[in-house]
Amino acid sequence: MNRKIIASIFLLAILISCSTPETGTPTQNTVLLTPPSTDVPEGIDIGDGGLLSGLPCPSPCAFGVRIGETQFDQVIPLLEKNGVSHCQTEQSISWVLVYCGEARFNVQADAHTNIVNGIWFYPNVAISLGEIIKKYGDPNFFVVRSEGTLESPPITAQMYLYWDSVRMGVGLRRLDGKVYIVEKTTDVEGVGFLDEAIYPGSFQIEFGEFYKLWTGYGAYHSVP
Repeated sequence: MNRKIIASIFLLAILISCSTPETGTPTQNTVLLTPPSTDVPEGIDIGDGGLLSGLPCPSPCAFGVRIGETQFDQVIPLLEKNGVSHCQTEQSISWVLVYCGEARFNVQADAHTNIVNGIWFYPNVAISLGEIIKKYGDPNFFVVRSEGTLESPPITAQMYLYWDSVRMGVGLRRLDGKVYIVEKTTDVEGVGFLDEAIYPGSFQIEFGEFYKLWTGYGAYHSVP
């Protein structure tokens, strides 16, 4: 299994371990729906995953897979019916995963209920933050994270935004420096959805230095 696939599986495992009810309220240092720090996977063309087009079904459904409804054994047949192939499966004690096209498209289900509770994908088409806000409204909250130090460059920053209405997280493209300047035209890198049982909404988040309420476009300082 290549590094990109491993990174995607690790991401989904983190979503479960950090946000299930057993862990309590997420802490200031929990990162939700954060894409792995790797190059965007190649392999299959999934377009916008229905994010803007609503095809073949509107978010948080993607390619016929519906959060909180679809059984895990239905995932691959639904994806193949909608033209998504090259899929494999992975399983742990708490989750089962389908990943397709070198982890460009991922579906997670609860291992006990076998119901889909997470979807994560990398669009193949250019999507701007302004387009998402036009369709879904303003995000509820965000975090800006940085990687690298003066001793270990390069220093880059990335912004992640969260919409309670569809339990969605969006990762924007990485920029150089520790200050993230977000604009309407800023490109989206990855999109993720969780079911209501494991998506901590803004009412559960502890706001402060790490998570912040959305106040609009502009420049934001990152946290490690």
